Amino acid sequence: MKPIIMKQFFLQYLTVLSFFLLLASACTQTAEEEQQTTEQTPAAAETLPDSVYLSRGGEIVQKTFATLSSHLKASLQKEGVEGAVAYCHLNASPLVDSLSRAYGAQIRRTSLKIRNPQDAPDAYEQKALAKAAAAHEKGERISPWIERLPASDSAQGEVAYYAPIYTLPLCLKCHGTPGETLAESDYAVIKKHYPDDQAIGYQAGDWRGLWSIRFKE
Repeated sequence: MKPIIMKQFFLQYLTVLSFFLLLASACTQTAEEEQQTTEQTPAAAETLPDSVYLSRGGEIVQKTFATLSSHLKASLQKEGVEGAVAYCHLNASPLVDSLSRAYGAQIRRTSLKIRNPQDAPDAYEQKALAKAAAAHEKGERISPWIERLPASDSAQGEVAYYAPIYTLPLCLKCHGTPGETLAESDYAVIKKHYPDDQAIGYQAGDWRGLWSIRFKE
């Protein structure tokens, strides 16, 4: 074969070889990029049905109510209303906070007539309280319900669980009518700890507020 022909053949060979090498490299990069994209893209979060949150919320309410009630009854038996009010003032919020951490949820109690300023309702809770109050005015029994709260720029969406708080006979010792079911001397103790208290005047069976529990969705 002549030198010129050999040279042309060799150049063609190099051109074809370079083409296939570039093609192989591009395919490899594409495969690697696709793998990286797959690894970096999180799986879509599973949206749990309302029934799951209703069950979880109910369990949390039962546990929190039982825990608070047992401590409150013990304080009432030992030191009367004064001891119970002192216990609630110092220990109720930390106890609920510890249960919130244990369940991975935010546990609150709120009302249209609050005692502790920390229990004041936020915008979502105000709407929930208005809904519950309207049902109560119609004589309807309030059942627990779920609301899905929108995500903000700084936080993911949340699921809110609401359940009614009804006044039990024992509650009247601290939430009844002063001079009747609530002794004036005991109410003076309450006012000492909560000067702006509004949570009085209830009768047994009255709707008093809401449990408000929030889960990260």
